[in-house]
Amino acid sequence: MVLFKRKPITMVPPQTSIPDNQEVFVMKGTDEVFTEYEKYLKRLDYLMQKKFVDAVNGKSGLTFFDALESETKSSSAIENVFPDVLKDPILRKVQFSQISRIDDLVSSVFDEFKKDFFPGEDVLVIFDDGEQMEGVIREKAKFPMIRGPDGTIQRAAFSRYFVRCHNQPGEEALVDDKHIRRDKKVFTKQNLRSFLKHSLQREAWIGAPWLVKEHLAIQYRLPMEIPGHLLQDAKLLANKVYTMPAPTHYRLASLLNVTNAPQQQMLQMKPPKGRRSNKSEDIMRQQQELARMQQLQQQVSHCKLAARAQTLMSSQHPGAQPQQLQQMQNYQQPLATRMEPKPLPPPVIKYPIEDLDLPPKRDGHARPQLNFFTEEMRQYILSNRRIFLAGLSMESMGLLLEVWNTLNVQCEVYVLDSFTFDDFVDAIQYKDVDSTCELLEEMHCAVLKQLVDKNGKILAKHGLKEVVAEVPDDASELHDESELSTPQPDVPARSTRSRLSHVDLAYDNPRTPTLDKSHRAAEMLGDRSWKTRLVAREFEDGGWQVILIGLLNQLSANPKYKARCDRILSELAPMAIDPSKETARLQYAELDANLRVSALQIITILSVSTPAIKEFLDQCSDDMTDVRKRKIEHQREKKACMELLQQKDRDRKILYVDNMPVSPTLGSAEPVSVNGEGDDTLETNGAGSSDPDDEAPSTGRSLRRGNDRKRKRDEDAARREKERAEKAEAAKTQNKQSKEWKKLLHDIEELKKQVLDHESKIQECDADLREANVQRTKVLGKDRYCNRYYWFERNGQPFGGLPRSSTASYGYANARIWVQGPDEMESEGFIDRTPEEQKEYRARFNMTVPERRKAEEGETRLQDAHEWGFYDDPERLDNLIGWLDDHGEREKKLRKELCEWRDTIVQYMDAYKKFLADEEVKKVEAEQESDARVSTRHKLHEEQTATKDRCTKWTNTMAFDEIGHIHSRPEKKPAPKKQAKQAKGVAMVSRSTGKPVTRQGGSYSFK
Repeated sequence: MVLFKRKPITMVPPQTSIPDNQEVFVMKGTDEVFTEYEKYLKRLDYLMQKKFVDAVNGKSGLTFFDALESETKSSSAIENVFPDVLKDPILRKVQFSQISRIDDLVSSVFDEFKKDFFPGEDVLVIFDDGEQMEGVIREKAKFPMIRGPDGTIQRAAFSRYFVRCHNQPGEEALVDDKHIRRDKKVFTKQNLRSFLKHSLQREAWIGAPWLVKEHLAIQYRLPMEIPGHLLQDAKLLANKVYTMPAPTHYRLASLLNVTNAPQQQMLQMKPPKGRRSNKSEDIMRQQQELARMQQLQQQVSHCKLAARAQTLMSSQHPGAQPQQLQQMQNYQQPLATRMEPKPLPPPVIKYPIEDLDLPPKRDGHARPQLNFFTEEMRQYILSNRRIFLAGLSMESMGLLLEVWNTLNVQCEVYVLDSFTFDDFVDAIQYKDVDSTCELLEEMHCAVLKQLVDKNGKILAKHGLKEVVAEVPDDASELHDESELSTPQPDVPARSTRSRLSHVDLAYDNPRTPTLDKSHRAAEMLGDRSWKTRLVAREFEDGGWQVILIGLLNQLSANPKYKARCDRILSELAPMAIDPSKETARLQYAELDANLRVSALQIITILSVSTPAIKEFLDQCSDDMTDVRKRKIEHQREKKACMELLQQKDRDRKILYVDNMPVSPTLGSAEPVSVNGEGDDTLETNGAGSSDPDDEAPSTGRSLRRGNDRKRKRDEDAARREKERAEKAEAAKTQNKQSKEWKKLLHDIEELKKQVLDHESKIQECDADLREANVQRTKVLGKDRYCNRYYWFERNGQPFGGLPRSSTASYGYANARIWVQGPDEMESEGFIDRTPEEQKEYRARFNMTVPERRKAEEGETRLQDAHEWGFYDDPERLDNLIGWLDDHGEREKKLRKELCEWRDTIVQYMDAYKKFLADEEVKKVEAEQESDARVSTRHKLHEEQTATKDRCTKWTNTMAFDEIGHIHSRPEKKPAPKKQAKQAKGVAMVSRSTGKPVTRQGGSYSFK
């Protein structure tokens, strides 16, 4: 049976009452009949999906017809390979089996039939002398097990077989199961598994029994009626009974046993999928089953009430006998029948659940107040959006973050140094005409260079190719005065949708009269298109502004960009000013910051679809694969080092006892005399001699007991000599042990260093994986009101920007957790509910969702996805983590991410604050030095550096290193060397002879 996603396929039921002259469509392979061709095609598309599975051999990823063909081949192969003699006993064994996993079922059947043989089976007989002979089992005799009076087994069960030998006709061998075996290639687990999967099926509910397919059950005369205790409803009822109190449980268990008794009629069930049955019989069977289940439920409820009444009687009459209680219960039977069942306790809530289904916390703890990029934005939110934003708008914040993140993540493609978000916003707002901002110019020029290569080929795949008409290759070389920036094709008589995209560009042609023309973009390009200028890389002195105007003029033909482009072009190329490069430069300098970021976002989105970005993403994916392999290798090596370290540490603990440091003892101290010398003799006459002759007895007076003291000194010297010998011998042994001990300690230290080294390399791999994950910006999560939280340094870029960047000393890149308001589609379902739903929510929590949001988010709540706020304070970050409830589905994930990255986020928040503090100190010092009028050259340079805008300090060092110049100042071709003029009075030297050329020699030829 072919499966769809490992589940049985539901066939289309055959249609009745089809007229004889009706045209029908029959599906090959399923024999399904359709009267409508559309339904036939729809069913064919369904069957052609590569999601079908061959149920016999387990092959997946096939169409229905391929799976059916594969199953047919596998079934025929199984029918030919698997012995026919074993099919009947095996199928009879597995019918109604409750072993859930197919692997366990295969193992159970294989172990049971491995040593059991059946008549008609081809076997191999093994005699005691080692001779083997093939044969066929003719007869089988089974002998049961015999037990003794004490229960011990006196004889185990065994079987004897009469085997007819092939090589010796007419002769038979009588053997037991120890001298007989099958061919190992026939009865294997693989063949048995394929046979069972081909022969069995079961319902799609937990605990369903295995059922032999109908045609096989009929062929082998197997029972097809499912026992009542194996039905799904019976199992559910049994599970319900086992959760009841003990008395009721026992009564219902006996009731169920009586119901399931053989003499009672078994519960019926509709046949499993794949079996045909009469419709009237199915309806009758279902009605009988429903009536029987209702009767069982009534009996269950009656037993419950009876048990409850008995408990009540026992509590009222504690000393009564059971018979008396039964009589009293019979008298008060109406009381038991009037007792209503006790309501079930509420189900246990399994967290996490929907965030807004959690009850609000009425402790007054609200979400921390959001910060906003400008004070004007903050006042705009606090005033409930009643004031007008003169500076950056809320919609522009999303565009700024999008462009900044794209240019920093793909900085290698654009050949741009990384830059901070603050410098980026300052550059967008930079309006000084006398001096340029390198960051502002480099961003535009780098993005524009990605759209068209030096050969004039448009690289953007989406958006630009739909509206830009291809310019002939010779058009940029001829510079014909009649050439237009946008060549227009003739309007066809019948315009298709793709042709109309080119015809709509006619309003850009200066010769085409237009009524609502609001800019002079086409006139500003003159006789050279923006594409020609971009190929030549004419970016200087207003060049990139003119290219931008021409590109936006082309994009304005696309309805997607028309409104935005027309608004920008009306400011860059107004009707009242003559079109020129200087006009473009000056008008861009006065352009509003919101329009600037809108124009930059348009061309940035176009550049994302170029092949360079695609190659970069593919390269990053390959790099991530390599890094993952290296990480797995380091983890494997770390695990091996840890196991070896544990073994070495166990050896160290064993040898530690023998290598403990020796503690000092009192007996090892040398005796010290009172006078500081080792000799304890005293001379009263004041004269002493070291001569041995003095030991001889003298006529003078000597000390008493001198011989005893001499003998004691000799004994002490002998004892010390013996101790020195023992120490020397022990030192030899200790020296060998100490070498092993030192080597062991050295190995342990080396293993610890290797473990630390692998851990550091694993951390480096994690950092590389994080930076190479540039496919999409990861969101930290969403809170209960569907506000999105972003930490843009989370993936795709270093935490503090590129280390080699000109602003790497700042120590941060963005250092904020940005919060985006809820999307419109999410607001409709979670916040802006229907009046009926709001009324129901008020009944549950005594407030509506908007009221709850106002109380929990405070005054700085965001209305939609166009509004952005942020957190840049570690204290507020901790308060936010404490405000989130991990019992909710969304906030649990968000809280987990914030807790995981909390230390890193706080580190760069502190770096951002430190940088701002240092900048304030430098500014104050510069102002003080300016007041003191220090006029030295070095001090003057520092003063100018500290007072100028911070965004002007950025330089594109990456472009200098890779291409030798910045994008906005392209490399110019070297001018041809001029030939030096010959000085008067000096003769010219011939290249061939090296002699001065005379006037005559220069005029005549003597060849």
